[in-house]
Amino acid sequence: MVVKLRHRIAVKQARYILLISLLMGLISTSWQTYFDLQQEQHNLQAEVERTIDLHKESAASAVYHLDAKQAEIVTHALLNNPIIYRAGLIDDFGDILSISTREPAEKNTLATIGEYFFRINSHIQTPLNIANSKGGSAQLLIYLDSTFIADNFTRRAATSLGIGLIHDIILACLFLLFVYRYLSKPILNISSWVNQLRRSDTAPPIPYQEEDEIGDLVSNFDKLWHERKEMTDKLNITINELSKSENFSRELMENAVDAMFLCLTDTSIVQANRQAATTLCIKQKQLAGQTFFSFSKNYTGKELKALFASIDDTQPTTFEDIQINSQGEEFPIEARGIKLRLQEQDYILILARDISIRKEAEKQIYELAFFDTLTGLANRRLFIDRLNSSLKLHLDSHKFGAVLYLDLDRFKTINDSLGHSVGDAILCKVANLLISLLPEKCTCARFGGDEFVILIPEAGDISETCAETAATIAKQILDALTTPFDIETHQLYCNTSIGIATFPEKNNSALDILRHADTALYRVKALGRNDFQFFDPEMQSSAQERLEIEKGLHQALDNNEFELWFQPQLCSDDTIFAAEALIRWKHPQKGIILPGSFINIAEDSGQIVEIGNWVLKQALEQLASWKQRGLPKTFKKLAINISPVQFMQVNFVEDFLKLLNEVKLPGQMIELEITENMLLNNFEIASNKMKILKRRGISFAIDDFGTGYSSLKYLRHLPLDVLKIDRSFVTGLRSSSDQAAIVEVIIATADRLDLMIIAEGVETLNERSALMELGCHCFQGYLFSKPLPAEVFFSKLTASSAVNLISTEQEL
Repeated sequence: MVVKLRHRIAVKQARYILLISLLMGLISTSWQTYFDLQQEQHNLQAEVERTIDLHKESAASAVYHLDAKQAEIVTHALLNNPIIYRAGLIDDFGDILSISTREPAEKNTLATIGEYFFRINSHIQTPLNIANSKGGSAQLLIYLDSTFIADNFTRRAATSLGIGLIHDIILACLFLLFVYRYLSKPILNISSWVNQLRRSDTAPPIPYQEEDEIGDLVSNFDKLWHERKEMTDKLNITINELSKSENFSRELMENAVDAMFLCLTDTSIVQANRQAATTLCIKQKQLAGQTFFSFSKNYTGKELKALFASIDDTQPTTFEDIQINSQGEEFPIEARGIKLRLQEQDYILILARDISIRKEAEKQIYELAFFDTLTGLANRRLFIDRLNSSLKLHLDSHKFGAVLYLDLDRFKTINDSLGHSVGDAILCKVANLLISLLPEKCTCARFGGDEFVILIPEAGDISETCAETAATIAKQILDALTTPFDIETHQLYCNTSIGIATFPEKNNSALDILRHADTALYRVKALGRNDFQFFDPEMQSSAQERLEIEKGLHQALDNNEFELWFQPQLCSDDTIFAAEALIRWKHPQKGIILPGSFINIAEDSGQIVEIGNWVLKQALEQLASWKQRGLPKTFKKLAINISPVQFMQVNFVEDFLKLLNEVKLPGQMIELEITENMLLNNFEIASNKMKILKRRGISFAIDDFGTGYSSLKYLRHLPLDVLKIDRSFVTGLRSSSDQAAIVEVIIATADRLDLMIIAEGVETLNERSALMELGCHCFQGYLFSKPLPAEVFFSKLTASSAVNLISTEQEL
């Protein structure tokens, strides 16, 4: 770029040197003129005083003698001095003796200027001493020509000023010539050389090679130029490579799957990629200038600025946020920020990834880990964690809590008969009911199946208050469950049994407390269900025994510890016409265990199906064996108890008929005993299965009739053959008692529906007689025989048949 002439250093030097020289010369001359003025004023005063002294005696003499001629000579002599243009003499009586005057000098510009600066007293009045004067004092008057004096001084000052300026200008020119020769000219040459360096790729000759400061400067600049030239060549190569890399990086940024924001430290967005615009539902150009926190839900502007300030350029900073797009939709992001330094400016580069899918997966994992998928309640893991936290809290607060262990009564029957969809619906309704009844701080969990557990963390300051609170909540739950649930087309009742354990007590752990509540729960079931009980040590012993039985059942089948015993069923003439197969557990340590001690446990643990299948198979094979050995003609059938769970298995009918075909037995020799409750809750399914089996000649008996939810509906619509009167109606039966009225109704109903009646648990002759009076002629009980092992029963059966045959022959 060409430098204008007025901007050149040489011109500036000439201008400033000349101005400074003139200014310094002017100041110096002015100072000298000031001193000359002071000196001139002093000289003028001295000259006036000499002139007065010179004529003072003559003037006094003229006044004394009143000599006018002498007075005129004196005044006229005073005018000979050019600085005086008027002189006068006044006597001691105030009369003028003589006045002499001449024309003062003409005024001009210099004189006017001089008068302004050279101020003098132009009117001087000097008193004269007159001897023996009786009047006033005589006066000598002198009038100075100020114009002459000022003009004379001004001309001298102007001459001095002019000479000084000429001197300064000549000196400045000489100085300029020296500066130009040894400074400006070399600089101009160097400037021209530098311009050539800028326009050319090759270096021209060095314009100055003297061994002084300028020479060092030129030499160093030449070295620097060559070094820069080398670096520039390398830089150009690098820039070309970077240009390619920048294009690649730009494309990479624009096509990145993550949103990228280049921000200032005040969170304002400088640049964003295409994915950022897509994520925020805004045009890419509109993002520039907006603030990052304007799209944030979790951070305010102040908080985000503080976060940006903490980000450094060595280690990326990761943080999470909820972003809000232009349509108001929220989504979680994981952002990584790092500081960049570009063109002396700090930036924050943010890479933001939408983690909605990950958050949803984490939520699902959390829910799967800590919540029941069906009911949404806490699961076992979360419940135990909260119970442990409560135990730690109670160590400090000394407050008591409680755990309620719930198990739905008859749920398995409903679930197996009506299907899992109905069972799941019941579980969800029960879960919602429990949540609505419990205080806010309580935790309700589902442990699986139909088991629910409730944690009451703060139930009271003392154990008694805690127990009252737990009992109150248990009663509320029991009362609420008396209302039936309307599910699909069914109206179902679902009661519950509740075991309660309070804490803290001794050093019990969370698992100990749960075990105590579970023990109390089984105590409730043993006492008839649909109630609640608190844990005590006796329950623990009972639970331990139950646990041992449950464990033993797993091994009983494998070790062949089960046996089938048979109890005869007799007519009024003591003929054995049938038998009921009853299972016995021959425990290696405890001996024979009756089914009442383990069947309920097998049902609760789910082992009843496998055990029931074993009973069915063994009973059929035993009957087939007796048939081959020869059964009396009076023996008609074998009764086999079927568990509701077993009967409601999908493949029960198919497997049973297949087994019946294998042992080659007619269906008429088999009677299946089922319970009332199974029919009540699974009427349609049970009815269809019974009709299929009925076509094969199999008969059905209702066991323990009268103890369940007896309904005439299934008696009329189901293919039933036998009603078995429960032993509770038989024990102590007298023909005139209230029990007799109930039994009479049962017998009349059976007769009306053409059903056979068998009375269970007959132990005395009085009971047998009362039953016969009421119309029952078939019996089963200890009066006739206890359950017997297979061989003993078969021997008794054949012997009884022989006795009956002899009696018949004798009668004939």
